Amino acid sequence: MTFLAASFTETHSVADGNADIDTMTMARLRLEFEDRGAAVLGPSALASDAHQALLDEALAQRRHASWSLFAEQCPGEISQNNLRAHLGPQARSFLSSPAIQASLRAVTGHRLAPSWSASCYTYYDGPGQHMGEHCDKWDACRIALLVYLQTTWASRSQPTEGLQLHVFRGDNATSELLVRITALSNRIVILNGAEQAHLRPALAEGEHMTMLAGCYHLTD
Repeated sequence: MTFLAASFTETHSVADGNADIDTMTMARLRLEFEDRGAAVLGPSALASDAHQALLDEALAQRRHASWSLFAEQCPGEISQNNLRAHLGPQARSFLSSPAIQASLRAVTGHRLAPSWSASCYTYYDGPGQHMGEHCDKWDACRIALLVYLQTTWASRSQPTEGLQLHVFRGDNATSELLVRITALSNRIVILNGAEQAHLRPALAEGEHMTMLAGCYHLTD
């Protein structure tokens, strides 16, 4: 798979084992990650064939290897309503590729490896589906790589907050809200999710999202 980094009007590919994202793009990603805990790439973050391969697998896994997660104000649980599915070989190959791991290290400063038990495909299908305020588990998901594979919203309208990721400065939502990132198809977010609280508000009518949520643990 090819990982693409957009720099103004040009794109530069990163083949497996070669993490030479162009200098300006890498500098921007590092600065975004340092300043707000979330670096955003794309669209289009992935070459079209790589993006399509992951989307096709996500849709297949939804049919054959998915389960529903629902929790509403339950003690010790994150308030949420969404669908998850196990990864397939395309996602595993992508998340473990030398190019992705080298890029993550360059952006975050950490040497990382995939946490397979914490990684999954995630689906938000209709009104009210959401992910409540939380921090990711330090040991299992020190850094998250979110790949938005397909997002849609009602015609003749703009995406609402339901298609946004809200990222806060501290470990809870009473701290400063640093950024709201809209989930656009073929966009990637590198997230400091274990240290900084984040959430997804409830979807509005006509909104849907399919994403790959890759979790990484420290290997330093």
